[in-house]
Amino acid sequence: MKRLLWLILFVPVFLSAQEDNRYLAGAVPEKDGKVVFSTDLRLPGYSKDRVYDLMLEWANQQFNTPERRVVYTDREKGEIACISEEYLIFSSTALSLDRTLVNYRLTIECENDAAHIELTGIRYEYGVSYQREPEKYTAEEWITDKYALNKSQTKLNRISGKFRRETVNLADRTFQSIASMLGTQMMAQTTPATVAPAAPVTPAAPIVSAAPVAPAAPAAPMEGFVRFEADKIPSTLLAMLPTSALKITTAATPALRDTEATWKGIGDMFGKKIASVAIRANSQTDLSIGTNDTYRLSFSQTKDGEPWMIIECTKQGETPDGDQKTLLGEILHVWIK
Repeated sequence: MKRLLWLILFVPVFLSAQEDNRYLAGAVPEKDGKVVFSTDLRLPGYSKDRVYDLMLEWANQQFNTPERRVVYTDREKGEIACISEEYLIFSSTALSLDRTLVNYRLTIECENDAAHIELTGIRYEYGVSYQREPEKYTAEEWITDKYALNKSQTKLNRISGKFRRETVNLADRTFQSIASMLGTQMMAQTTPATVAPAAPVTPAAPIVSAAPVAPAAPAAPMEGFVRFEADKIPSTLLAMLPTSALKITTAATPALRDTEATWKGIGDMFGKKIASVAIRANSQTDLSIGTNDTYRLSFSQTKDGEPWMIIECTKQGETPDGDQKTLLGEILHVWIK
């Protein structure tokens, strides 16, 4: 009888431990300090265009709301990018709901016989009862082995562990959805790799198709400014951008200065550093910036002040968001005073 009681008490713990094993060391891999979940699809006999059509069909089915949408397409390069804002549910009862809002980016690169998919740029907003504002985390500082596992890496930490578990599940569901859409299990392997901070960047139809962009010309020196590489901007200065006054100047209409834009952030997309800003749809700025056009983002302490940072971009894509749209621009040059 005692042995039977011991088994009844032990089995649930054993099963729980077995279930947690798949979320332990290596489940959230890192590369160059970033978190990326990835998978490779092998599609023998499929042309690049056919692979692109299949992936775009899936993306349009899955990312077709204002919160989940396709933001970039390029048939010639075989590239598709989507962004999502959704909830991960940790537990739900009649009396309580424990969940977090998660933002992430999904990129798809198509080629002959194959497609490479990455789920990156993962960020969380977690509401807690004792704070008015939600706590915010990035995957790199919250769900990696260092932060979500105990020192011996044999157990998930109580709080960050639940984020890790549900994020791994999210990646699994996403990749499985693609395989199911294809109708056969063509997934050759699932190789979790890595992500950059996300650039904040309705229908999910291909919104933009960017043409190939010529390599950026060397930046002309600007008096009083120092040139920085886009990935070398100090984090302390990046933290100042959301509260700085932003002004957009377009190459087509240099006299036009849009001061109503909202800074969204810097991230990576297909190996490029991308700056994202929200502008009013059908504004003069919106209408004056064509595909691949160059424009400048100037940041100053006050609306009429002199800029202390200038970012030069070339437009890569856009995505509508109500009466606004998010402008995605490849960063060409950065100057800081």
